[in-house]
Amino acid sequence: MQYGNFTEDGREYIIKDPHTPRDWFNMYWNKTYLACAGQHLNGFSLYQNEDGVVTNLWGKQDMREAPRYLYVRDRDSGKVWSISELPTMQQPDKFECRQGLGYTILKTSFEGISVSFRIFVPVDHNGEVWTVTVKNKSKKKRHLSLFSASEVRLDGVNMTYGYLNSIDALAKPEKKMLFFRNRAYAVIHEKYRAFLYCDQPFKNWELSKNIFLGYGKNWCLPQTVAKGKTSGSTAGSENMVGVLQHKLNLKPSEEMVLNYVYGVVLDEAEADTRIAALKDMKKIETSFNVLQDHKKKLLGKTTVQTPDQHFNHLFNIWLKNQISLMADWTRFYFKGYRDTCEDAAGISIVNPELALKLLKKALANQRSDGFCPRAFRVPSMDVASANKHYADSPSWISHATDAILRETGDLSIFKEVVPYSDQGEATVWEHNQQALEFLWHDRGTHGLSLIRHGDWNDLIDKAGADGKGEGIWMSMALARVLKLNEKFAAWLGNKDIEKKCRTRFAELQKNILKHGFDKDYFMYALTDNGKKVGAAGAKQGAVFLNPQSWALLAGIISPEKYKDIMAQVEPILDTEVGPMHNWPPFTVYDHDIGQITCTPSGFCTNGNVYCHAATFKIAADYEAGRTEKAFATFKKILPAANKSEPYAQANGYVGPGALRVHKHTSDDPWRTGAVAWNFLNCWDRLLGFKRELRQVSFEPQLPTVWPAVSYTRDFRGTLFKVKIRRGKIKGVSVDGEKLHGTMLPIPEQGLEKKEVLVEVVL
Repeated sequence: MQYGNFTEDGREYIIKDPHTPRDWFNMYWNKTYLACAGQHLNGFSLYQNEDGVVTNLWGKQDMREAPRYLYVRDRDSGKVWSISELPTMQQPDKFECRQGLGYTILKTSFEGISVSFRIFVPVDHNGEVWTVTVKNKSKKKRHLSLFSASEVRLDGVNMTYGYLNSIDALAKPEKKMLFFRNRAYAVIHEKYRAFLYCDQPFKNWELSKNIFLGYGKNWCLPQTVAKGKTSGSTAGSENMVGVLQHKLNLKPSEEMVLNYVYGVVLDEAEADTRIAALKDMKKIETSFNVLQDHKKKLLGKTTVQTPDQHFNHLFNIWLKNQISLMADWTRFYFKGYRDTCEDAAGISIVNPELALKLLKKALANQRSDGFCPRAFRVPSMDVASANKHYADSPSWISHATDAILRETGDLSIFKEVVPYSDQGEATVWEHNQQALEFLWHDRGTHGLSLIRHGDWNDLIDKAGADGKGEGIWMSMALARVLKLNEKFAAWLGNKDIEKKCRTRFAELQKNILKHGFDKDYFMYALTDNGKKVGAAGAKQGAVFLNPQSWALLAGIISPEKYKDIMAQVEPILDTEVGPMHNWPPFTVYDHDIGQITCTPSGFCTNGNVYCHAATFKIAADYEAGRTEKAFATFKKILPAANKSEPYAQANGYVGPGALRVHKHTSDDPWRTGAVAWNFLNCWDRLLGFKRELRQVSFEPQLPTVWPAVSYTRDFRGTLFKVKIRRGKIKGVSVDGEKLHGTMLPIPEQGLEKKEVLVEVVL
């Protein structure tokens, strides 16, 4: 399936065929505004402040159908078309959609009229900018009407009863602006107003959705567009649209450029200020260039060159862009605790300063007793079950801390002070220890970790709701925390903590092996009622992926035992797009287990290929020396045109048990913890740039299909230029001098050299 291609430099993906398996979305964002659009310009957009208050400008994050439509009407013939095939279903004569870093450019032609549409989100504006260029490529003068249309919501995650009674909209043509308001008392002091500005004067507009669409209520051919003239309606206590009509009279080869600026604001005064900053083409182009400079800086100096150009484009450009989105927005409406820590660990490789900020943000949302919430920065405590006890949240603190310390080598980070969410403050070291103590004392009758309302798998939300269910995977997560803190203590010379972690680990390991193993592999959990989840022979959910990979990642079993388990598990779970999270999928609701059992088969951790879980297995396979298997799975889950946007890691792929399967199409683009683990797996394991406190080792695990690889790694102020090849005489050389082994010592102050040449022969 060839729908398009990357440009040579990889900075853009050009969609040439609009009929992709599903819409391929691009994301645009800054710290407070987030938007997306597919190749037909449908998507969503929202504003969110640091307190979690959300204002949906249009659409909602899980409903990417909200329109950004441009209709063209030939005033002589009466013919109507849209610049993309949707919604009028008129197929353009030419089509090209360029998905770039922070922008999309859609170019189409129909009956001699070409239109270019560019959308981007400025780095300092709570909204988005459209630049539309209409050109007459025919040989006669054309008389056209251009209708820009979008549906404006101005609602939030949870809106009060009678929401429609609080909204209205009016036109201010003297300011070249449409203004939209939600005046509900509950949000009167929040940014629940919006504007649409156009740099070209207008006399015609529509604000009432009912009037614009007309009797048929159909975006395919709105009544107003069919008639060729807007009514100048206002909107009051009804659904709103932002529609501007411009009449264009274009000679052959003549073109016209129109700039539209949308923004979410507190009041009209703020709208005036925002418009002044983006009121003409010069200011808009300056803003676009600032965005491009910002994106270029995010890419940094760390790059890789392999025989696989798609792989190179992903890890040099697009996954860096995606992990930056995760760092700023995590999972969109909320910042998950686990998610924030995992993103911090992954982004430590390309931006350790930002990684530390993310860790501190997570620590500031930890309670003084060590408890960590499911999520923070939430519009409502109901979102993402933010007020419930998800057992795994504290376990990810050490994961992020470890990655940041191995990247920076800076133990003084442990001394930095961060407040607790309820009372007092503590050092980063003390936050880690409080998390460890909380986890250790939150165990059940078998000496295993309580699973509470869920762990990494949010949908197993009933197994421990009564406070008795225990998690096998959760216990492995605790075991890994003990291992990491033992290492931290050794770095600091704290013998007491080091010994305590070692003793506790031995006890926990014994309990996991005794109560968690069932015939050929590890189970997932024991419910409040003692039911085994993930037990051999079960009709539903007989085997789960994560406990098998984490048994090795946590040091519970040896690589040899892991290989034995995989020999039993892989034939059950493997698919052409990666390993399934569990099998068989649940088809009958089980109250003892929870939401996963009533989730449709093949979706969202119920028998689908959940890429986040697959990244754990990739890590374990590399740790076990299963290089070819690890790489094969890595390639399976990475984005590709036959299953997802080729430029964004998907959250998962539809599993074989689904009622509706389309070539394992991805079920959720962009929003995933897999991208952070992709970086850890790529750099620490595949390329073998193994970071430690006072050393770095060069231990690549290249697949046989790659005879040679080179990369540049920006690490602690030194640029490591590394070449890896296969040869008869194995070893590592640094600046021409052969190393004894694979380890290069790094002093506390770092290397004196700003550039080092490394050659690794396998």
